[in-house]
Amino acid sequence: MEQALFLNRLCGPLPSGYDRLYFGSEFCPWTFPGAGDILQAISEARGRGMRFTLSTPVITENFLSRLRQVLVEVLPHLDEGDEVMLSDWGAVPLLRELAPELTLVLGRALSGQKRGPRILDLSLSEAQKDYFRQGSWYALEATALLAEQRVARVELDNLLQGVAPLPGSLRGSLHYPFAMVSSSRNCPFCGGGTSVGCSARCGEAFRLESPQSRQALWQAGNTQFLKNDQLPSDPAGLGIDRLVHHPRIPR
Repeated sequence: MEQALFLNRLCGPLPSGYDRLYFGSEFCPWTFPGAGDILQAISEARGRGMRFTLSTPVITENFLSRLRQVLVEVLPHLDEGDEVMLSDWGAVPLLRELAPELTLVLGRALSGQKRGPRILDLSLSEAQKDYFRQGSWYALEATALLAEQRVARVELDNLLQGVAPLPGSLRGSLHYPFAMVSSSRNCPFCGGGTSVGCSARCGEAFRLESPQSRQALWQAGNTQFLKNDQLPSDPAGLGIDRLVHHPRIPR
C-alpha cells in the first residue's frame, strides 16, 4: 500500500514514512502554488526519495493563463513515476498539449461519490447501500472513457458509508481524514478572482454544526468537509493501492 502525503505549502522538512508527495490544490484555483514553490516541493520530495503528484484545481477562465505559465515551468521537471492530478476536465487539452505522455489521475472533485453525513440516517436496503458507496467510475461506459483518456487511477473520498470495490483494473487512491462534502465556485470569502489571483484572505477553517446531522462539517474556503479517521479494513480488496493523508484541511 503506497503512502502519500498531501500538502498545499511547505512548512518545514517533509516527514518520513511516505512514498509520494501530492502538492498543489484541489478546489480553489487561487490557492494553487506558484512555479517556484512547486519546484521546491519537487526538490524536497526527490531528497526524501518520494515520487511526486502535482495536484491541479477546479479551474476558471481567469485562471487558465496562470495555470499554463506554471505548467510550462514545472512539467519538464517531472520524472517517470510522477503524475498530474486533475480536478477539472478542462485541464486535459492543456496538459496533453504540453506533455502528451504525462500520467494523469482523476481527482476526487470528479469522483461523483455520494457525499454528506445524513446518508447514515437513511433506511437503506443492501442494494441501496451499494449505490451510495459508488461514484461516477463504476459503469462500463465510464471506465471506457477513462481508458480512452489514458487515466488508470481515480482519487476517492473515505465516505462514512463505505466505498464500493472499483471495477476491473481501475486503481484508486483514498484520501483521509478529510472527505469533501460540497464545493462551490462562489467562495464566501472571495469577491471574484482575476488573472492575477484572489485578493481576499481565506480565513481560518471553521466548524459547522446542525441538530439535523450527527456529524459536524468543516468549511475551508469554498469547500465543506467531514472528518473520517476510520479507514476501510481491506483497502486492497476495494481496488485501492494508495492512501493519501491530509494533515491539514485541504484548500
